Amino acid sequence: MKKRKGFLVAVGVVVATVVGAQSNDVPQETVKALGAMAQKGIETFEWGFLVESEGFYGKTGSEQFSDLVLATVEFTMDATVNEWLSGHVGLLWEEDDTEENNLDEGFIIVGGGEAFSTYAVAGRFYLPFGNFESAFVSDPLTLELAEINQSSVMAGYDAEWFGLSAGAFKGGNEDVIENGYAAVHATLPDTLDIGAYWLSDLSETASQFDVSEGLGLNEKNGGAGAYANLYLGPVTVNAEFVTGLEKYATGATPMAYNLEASFNFFEKWLAGIKFEKSEDLYFWDSEALTTVKYHEKGYGAVVSYGFNDHAALSAEYLRLEKLDNDEDGHLVTLQLTFEI
Repeated sequence: MKKRKGFLVAVGVVVATVVGAQSNDVPQETVKALGAMAQKGIETFEWGFLVESEGFYGKTGSEQFSDLVLATVEFTMDATVNEWLSGHVGLLWEEDDTEENNLDEGFIIVGGGEAFSTYAVAGRFYLPFGNFESAFVSDPLTLELAEINQSSVMAGYDAEWFGLSAGAFKGGNEDVIENGYAAVHATLPDTLDIGAYWLSDLSETASQFDVSEGLGLNEKNGGAGAYANLYLGPVTVNAEFVTGLEKYATGATPMAYNLEASFNFFEKWLAGIKFEKSEDLYFWDSEALTTVKYHEKGYGAVVSYGFNDHAALSAEYLRLEKLDNDEDGHLVTLQLTFEI
């Protein structure tokens, strides 16, 4: 899932400006300068392509299930027009999830990079509410609770060791812009990355928005979280915690945390273990028109083999405890990944 930078929007703006300039007899020096910017954007054009195919088998109580899915198809386009202007467009298709709306991101960045410490972002992007670094195939419960992708405006500051950002967006339950967020992080290169974040309305995240809408709840309850990623040579340790700051009218306070350790060996191999926990975390089943509880506890292991610079095969096992009706379950997933 999920952190990026950009192209097509910025180049489109520049090209449109060049055409307009030529039609309004703007001095040729200006036209040439704008044309040079557009050319620079084309020259620095970069793209990325990701395909993930998965097969899984699971058992919950006495019920068994299995499937083969094209889990992810992602295409991204990026470029930098000059040292202070860039943009990004990202398309995402996920079977049974994002099939109707494939525009995942589209935003412009002004500032940032090596030349500027401050920057501004405008468009649709993943807000900095969560880090979600993971070695596993399955998304961690922290992502299920906190991931949020919205049209927003954000300002930030990034230095070598420290960064912060803050922004605002309208959200799905309001007619005016009244939601905000903020994040801060500190980094020791190649050793430690820590951070914390806040969101004014937790029900605007992908999971909680669906639950709130399905239950007819439009409460504004804030959320916050923190993470730490420790890198010790071939060993990586990830820890993240996200929680609601208030109770909903139902008495629920959604919470999740994820703990992982992974180890790279023989250059192309990775093995990892995890433990995760949640409370009052649900998703909305649109077919059954009811809420379904995520597991309260989960632990398991993953092994991945990068058999090519652009491809990897992963096998994952998860033990899931206290699902709906307090049932336990098992989930085995195989994933083939291709990425350029």
